[in-house]
Amino acid sequence: MLSHELGYWLQQVLNGCMLASFYVPLAVAFALIQGLTSKIFLSFGDFAMYAAFAGVYAGLASLLAGDSAAAILATSLVFAVLTSSALGHFAATHVVAPLIGQTAQAFMIGSIGVSIVLQEIMRLQSGARDLWLMPLFDGAAFRLFDGPFPVQIGMMQLTAMITAALAIGTVFFIMQFTAAGRYWRACAQSERLAKLCGVNTLTVLRWSCVGSAALASVSGWIIAVSYGGVSFSMGLMLGFKAMFASVIGGFGTVGGAIAGGLFLAFLETLWSAAFPLAYRDVAVFGFIILILMLKPEGLYSSTARRESED
Repeated sequence: MLSHELGYWLQQVLNGCMLASFYVPLAVAFALIQGLTSKIFLSFGDFAMYAAFAGVYAGLASLLAGDSAAAILATSLVFAVLTSSALGHFAATHVVAPLIGQTAQAFMIGSIGVSIVLQEIMRLQSGARDLWLMPLFDGAAFRLFDGPFPVQIGMMQLTAMITAALAIGTVFFIMQFTAAGRYWRACAQSERLAKLCGVNTLTVLRWSCVGSAALASVSGWIIAVSYGGVSFSMGLMLGFKAMFASVIGGFGTVGGAIAGGLFLAFLETLWSAAFPLAYRDVAVFGFIILILMLKPEGLYSSTARRESED
């Protein structure tokens, strides 16, 4: 039995973990490209938006076919990942690779152009209407603690957090124990030296874009199946917040992106729990600006320096 106050704050911690489940994969998606290019690619929020729409459409089709809740989730996740990964491959081939040698401004402008095109296509396709997917698992929840304010977690929340944790765990495994991870670290450290060692840096950039888009799709899928509603404009704010989470954690570092995503998620959750919700985004961006002023290298900056910084 927990007191009302302790139960309330434990529930907020769980809510923060749920929010982090779609902020952290998206922040890591930004970090994978930032680490290679030292530039910001702003389109991952819209990749997540496309994945969310793909998840909703696939989920509705699976629902009409009479599939179980687990089958609906699996089908929607597969279609979300495939859709976003295809967009990542297209962007890598036609936008990222041609602009990799250009200035940071040109690279960012190119990514903004991709975002505008994706948003307009989805706006026309959806008729500028929000789409909704019915709640799955019939609101099933696990009660963790009893008391005046019982602490519980929904089955859908638990599924979302496990999926996000598996996605991030997969990234860490690839980075630490595979040749692909070693190639990424080599290119992030020094692209020229990686080329001299025989690494195909363009190939590394392309699969990094595809992998980042797949991570973004996990965030979009979680939003679609957990909250039910998707909109063509959702990618803008989601992408900005995840980008800032990646930057404040440590520019271009996977660990920093995770730290930044967790920080942002718990900051939003704790503000919503203690202060007026209307000022949440103002407070969040205010904290982000303050952190970047006091510690511009990020909360978890890498000790290794890129070649361009020497």
